[in-house]
Amino acid sequence: MMREEFEQRTGFFPTLSLYSIIEKYYMNFNGDKDAFCKAYKKDADGLATKIQREADMAAIKAQQEAEKAQKDMEARITELEKALEREQEWKPYEDTDNVPQADYERLASQSDTEHLSDEKAKDLLYEWYGFAREKIRIHHSVPVYEVNRHRRLRKVGELDRSPLYNATDWNYIRFDCGCMSYELYNDNLRPYLH
Repeated sequence: MMREEFEQRTGFFPTLSLYSIIEKYYMNFNGDKDAFCKAYKKDADGLATKIQREADMAAIKAQQEAEKAQKDMEARITELEKALEREQEWKPYEDTDNVPQADYERLASQSDTEHLSDEKAKDLLYEWYGFAREKIRIHHSVPVYEVNRHRRLRKVGELDRSPLYNATDWNYIRFDCGCMSYELYNDNLRPYLH
């Protein structure tokens, strides 16, 4: 029996997967197309119920298999990501053109070092170097990078770099003014290299 014949006789429009089960039951049915379709419509001997139950079970099984395949794929992706991570040999990276974190931490750890507010830092930059206060943007952190064996960088976090002042020759401020980035360290102003 064709699917269209079943639809015409019953008024039901099954999905392809449901119809494949209907067809299986029809092949084992003792009667012709018309008799089968009448029995299906009336759910004689639970025919339609059995077919629907089998279709539901097949759908549940397909869903479970799809979920298992998804989990297997996710596990494989995780495994491949770990293998790629090992192959790339990522290591901590610190740009030697910028102030090292150890030097910043040494300054920050001194008991007489002042943590400057943004306004005080802007005042200092204006007074010492003539930067326009309204164009200064103070940064409070620096990005942390790792480098791989192919010399590619990736950002993995940030470190605190709030403005500090201990003396005229022992201080730190990282800031932008206009389109330029700067580091002031120990009264030495230089571009900050990203």
